[in-house]
Amino acid sequence: MNLNNQVTTELENVTLQSVFNQGCKQFSQHTAFRCGTQSLSYLALDQDSRNFAAYIQNYTDLQPGDRIALQLPNCLAYPIVAWGALRAGLILVNINPLYTANELRHIYQDSGAKALFVLSSSIELVTNLVNESDISALFFLQNQPTTLENLHVDCCEYAELLSLGSQSQFHPVPAKTDDTALLQYTGGTTGLSKAAVLTHENLVSAAHSFWHTTAVFEAGNEVFAAPLPLYHVYAFVGHIMVGVIYGVTSILITNPRDLPALYNALKDTKFSLFVGINTLFNMLCHDPQFRTLDFSGLKFTLSGGMALDQSVALCWEALTQCQINEGYGLTESSAGVIINRGQHDYRLGSVGKPMQGVKIKIIGDNNQVIGPGGKGELFVKGKQIMKEYWHNPEATKASLQDGWLATGDIATMDEDGFVYIVDRIKDMILVSGFNVYPAEIEQVVNRLDDVQESAAIAITSKDTGEAVQLFVVRKQNSLTERDIIDHCRSNLAAYKIPKIIKFIDELPKSPVGKILKRELTSQN
Repeated sequence: MNLNNQVTTELENVTLQSVFNQGCKQFSQHTAFRCGTQSLSYLALDQDSRNFAAYIQNYTDLQPGDRIALQLPNCLAYPIVAWGALRAGLILVNINPLYTANELRHIYQDSGAKALFVLSSSIELVTNLVNESDISALFFLQNQPTTLENLHVDCCEYAELLSLGSQSQFHPVPAKTDDTALLQYTGGTTGLSKAAVLTHENLVSAAHSFWHTTAVFEAGNEVFAAPLPLYHVYAFVGHIMVGVIYGVTSILITNPRDLPALYNALKDTKFSLFVGINTLFNMLCHDPQFRTLDFSGLKFTLSGGMALDQSVALCWEALTQCQINEGYGLTESSAGVIINRGQHDYRLGSVGKPMQGVKIKIIGDNNQVIGPGGKGELFVKGKQIMKEYWHNPEATKASLQDGWLATGDIATMDEDGFVYIVDRIKDMILVSGFNVYPAEIEQVVNRLDDVQESAAIAITSKDTGEAVQLFVVRKQNSLTERDIIDHCRSNLAAYKIPKIIKFIDELPKSPVGKILKRELTSQN
């Protein structure tokens, strides 16, 4: 059987609404999501998301194509709101709820979001930002008492809007495969995050590609552990998309760093997929409670987001009797595009081979295709590759070339087709799987009056894979490390804050004034 043809046939004229309707009908009595002591069947997901969509249509001015920012941790409301918004024809904007005010302001304004869904505990933080944006409707999940008196937009609590929606008519919204479904923000070398425009076809293709490539799962009979945040495209595709299409039960874990809670979430179930990153695997391998779990149902373990340490991979396999399959993907590719496939198609240290329907090539400095053993920039092509960057034609032109996505990563491939990621063209730093871009940190730090200039680089960290080291040239010697850290805490997410700060007299530069970060790296 030609699986590429099989996937192509499945995707003809498919939209997210059509796969959702089919999946919820086929698996109506199956559990779709569990979180803590609560669970949600596919029938309930269908009904609740329908009620959310009906509320949007009958109680707001939102129209198909408007953007709704979804700023939540893993919880049962997440898939309901996500699918409800999509069914109403809205475009999702996934947002990390740990972002600072400056980071949120940029995304609200850049996306042109007309609606926002948050925890009530976030309302105080976002009030001024909402009033400065195009957001006209705010929905919230009550998790602590809050005040709405300073908000100048329409507000509604989650349970109330579902109740109102249940009493209202819902009108299905027609969609096309190339319609935009999701704006997924990713870091940029300019310091401002940009949004990958992901279509219905992109997301459905990514889901089908993962399922058929791994080829170990049975539709309607799988339990996926979900410790990674759903606002990350990696988990969004794996649970929100794959789950509905194939009737998977996803165990949502709100905070994977809370090891007792993670243990309690998984202790009474035989989970068949575990998706994580190197730092999480390392932490779990050494947790006494986690080590007592029943791993007999585990069919596939997937690692991505950051390099997998071989010692961690071996430790996990010894514990679970299931090897970690390292993979590779980007926000711009709707998550994974290259993957190891299990015991008979696996190579430790490699990110694997291209997934179903994905083509790759490695291009050298002279724009020539490089064969096995050579190093060059990795390009990928397939139906899961983004449509464009949102309102950013220059970045789109630089990254998309004749249908190929330039990844910015240096790779090599062996004679058997296994791909190895060697280095990054960009200066991106990977902290626990999160993209951290030096330019963003530098721009924040350089706003301090006593900073002349700064440069951020990656350093190795046993806890997070990589961490940020910052070199600073001061105007006044009275400026302290504490001053910089406090300033960063007010303007950056915690994982972006420099772990080491070094004051120097001058940054090394080229004759044209470019900072030579490789010389800074050599000073460590």
